[in-house]
Amino acid sequence: MPSEAELSRIAREAVHQPADPRLDRQLARMGVMDAPEPTKARAELPSPMVATEQALERISARLRRVEVLLGLVAVGVAATALIALALLLR
Repeated sequence: MPSEAELSRIAREAVHQPADPRLDRQLARMGVMDAPEPTKARAELPSPMVATEQALERISARLRRVEVLLGLVAVGVAATALIALALLLR
């Protein structure tokens, strides 16, 4: 059982968190509160262009990491091949 101080802290955190549109829709379906205005819910969502640009940036960063790792693997394979060749020619 949480103490009174913990309950107070949890309540303060809940008040300061932004509203969740999914929860608002569920509460409206239950009849506990009015349905949220559709314009407000849409205003909070990023535009498709912004979302696409952010996704493109994440994919580009991931591709750069893959390219670097692939280069390191290629160097490792080349070094292993040179060592194997040197051992065979001894």
